[in-house]
Amino acid sequence: MSRVMIYGASGYTGRLASEQAKTLNLPLILAGRSEAAVAHVATSLDVPYRVFYLIDATLNISILRGEGVQVLLNCAGPFALTAEPLIAACIEAGVHYLDISAELGSYQLALDRSDAAKKANVMLLPGCGGSVAMLGCLAAHALRNTQSPTQIDIALRVAGPMSRGSVASATGSAMAGAQCLQRLEDKLVPLRPAQEEDRAGNGEEDSSPQFDFDNGDGSVSCFPVTLPDLITIGMSTGVANIRTFACMGGPGAMSFPDEDKVIQDGPTAEEREASPYHAAVTVTDADGGVGRAILHTVNGYMFTAMASVEAAKRVFAGEVKAGFQTPAMLFGKGFVETIGGSRLVDMAISK
Repeated sequence: MSRVMIYGASGYTGRLASEQAKTLNLPLILAGRSEAAVAHVATSLDVPYRVFYLIDATLNISILRGEGVQVLLNCAGPFALTAEPLIAACIEAGVHYLDISAELGSYQLALDRSDAAKKANVMLLPGCGGSVAMLGCLAAHALRNTQSPTQIDIALRVAGPMSRGSVASATGSAMAGAQCLQRLEDKLVPLRPAQEEDRAGNGEEDSSPQFDFDNGDGSVSCFPVTLPDLITIGMSTGVANIRTFACMGGPGAMSFPDEDKVIQDGPTAEEREASPYHAAVTVTDADGGVGRAILHTVNGYMFTAMASVEAAKRVFAGEVKAGFQTPAMLFGKGFVETIGGSRLVDMAISK
């Protein structure tokens, strides 16, 4: 029997994804590193489970083959620790690899392993939920009205409490690189020199970019962040210059609290419902024309669970292309609008 495995099923987003997969009647097997935690989720959903720690490569491959795993969805962060052993095992076992990572390193790893995956007829689809699915589809939508795009600036407006896993993953990503990056002429380089960062921190005029998210707040300042979309949007659009931004807003605005203040689990259903996400993109063409588009969607945790499971369902059904892929490349820009009532909205084009 062929199965979909969710690794990290006992984490906050992993549990949401497992519940969603059960609702869709996917042939499911859960997995993770904690016997008690994984067993609890599996028992509540009445599905089988396995426990393994990713240390033994031979064991990883044996489990994937022995359980008939066809698609693996990795929800276990930090992905700096889990992506490499699971990608290696999937390539060796002939299993398609999906994850929900927002960490740049796992996308660079997928690029490095893409040729090996192609030879094994295995697909690597990191970021099948979260910002990569959201922003990739939004960028593709905005490019419809642009003849010769030269620059993409894209921003995510997030809201609501963070889960403990998100804090760990985000903290690890921040520590991995001291400077914020941009895609400039198809190379990842610092967004601005360190001395400019120092001036900005010393009270000089704020030059933060402004984005209107079409949510009634008007234009708001956003700060630069290093998102994996620097890689994935570059791949899917061919645009050589990309900058990624974020801002916090709405009820219970997302923040990076001290470890002792981090909530034990993650936002409640009510908090997710009260904290939708929005995204905005500005595309500049060679003639100086500027096109804009907006995405309105559900809270990021809910979107990630729904989108990643929908992706796993489609891949399990045979919607596959070997090597490193992105959701927008594989499923098309309309993929985002199949998730939770998400809407893509065109804004005015200016010269």
